[in-house]
Amino acid sequence: MKDLSLHLMDLLENAAKAGARRVQVSLWWDGDVFCLEVADDGPGLPARVAADPTDPYRTTRTERPVGLGLALLRATAEQTGGRLRVHSEPGKGVRIQAEFPLRHVDAKPLGDLAGALLTSAVGWPTDLLVDVGCPAERILDLAEVRRELAGVPLSHPAVTRILADLIAAGLAPLQRQAEAVFGRLGGAPATELAARVRAGRQPGAVRAVAAGLRQAGSRTSVQARVLPEKQESPT
Repeated sequence: MKDLSLHLMDLLENAAKAGARRVQVSLWWDGDVFCLEVADDGPGLPARVAADPTDPYRTTRTERPVGLGLALLRATAEQTGGRLRVHSEPGKGVRIQAEFPLRHVDAKPLGDLAGALLTSAVGWPTDLLVDVGCPAERILDLAEVRRELAGVPLSHPAVTRILADLIAAGLAPLQRQAEAVFGRLGGAPATELAARVRAGRQPGAVRAVAAGLRQAGSRTSVQARVLPEKQESPT
């Protein structure tokens, strides 16, 4: 995998396919070390896989006999002096923590983290939580967003655009620091994203989504902006 965002997308896909209903993603910097944690409430790893989760021949996949996701993630972390930790309990889910020193010559870029989170949020039925920084700031609580949308699908183009802006703005502090380490990311310059974020003023996810969807005059319904006005059928 060419960047860390692809590893993140793989972890979120695995959690969803394992039956997790809630997945929490935490992203932060420890100096020049990028830290990633994904914790789910799924069934946990079977004993034969939990014994060595990074062994590609010990996999929960049914479509093929080899699972490379954690093995590749471990290689990506360890080739730069980082590490991978996997903790699993039957019936209590899986917690995966990875550390990536990004000043190492073999370090991979962060990639499109916002795109990975958006794709997972829209594409999988799990309730995704995203925390950024240390101390952590919650930038997305998908369960609250779904409640606020009251039936409007996350895949609606207007909702997707708002979620994309919200996630990108929430990740801006991470990307600013990545720019200091790497120079520039593959996506939008960190300075552009940083312009949307001011310390202590970033609204919560639900308020931001609701505010965006409710910009339709005096109407207060969440659906007001994303659903067109009902038109009478021609007679």
